[in-house]
Amino acid sequence: MFYILATLTLLLTAADHWTTYVCLRQPVDGWVVMEANPIAEWLFGSVGLGNGLLVDSVITGFAVAFLLTTNRLPVPVKTTFFICVVLWTGHAVVNNLNAISMMGLSPFGGLS
Repeated sequence: MFYILATLTLLLTAADHWTTYVCLRQPVDGWVVMEANPIAEWLFGSVGLGNGLLVDSVITGFAVAFLLTTNRLPVPVKTTFFICVVLWTGHAVVNNLNAISMMGLSPFGGLS
């Protein structure tokens, strides 16, 4: 279960980053779209959307690798952390997909 949650964390993070990119890459007439996570918003404002998503991906990858390999934290703590991340990130993906649909965008990056 622990490894499944780690894999889900990585997959949902990738989905979140892609859908975030689709939502924020360019303005959509009639819509004001902004990043809900203030840390990510700061990162995107500091280094740009693409670079910010890359930095976030690298940090996420290192965090997952650390949690998979460390003995400093018990498995139940790591499992609980992954469950929280999966739920939170899954919610973000659903929210982004709803926004993409409402704005008439394609989840593949163009207009529907």
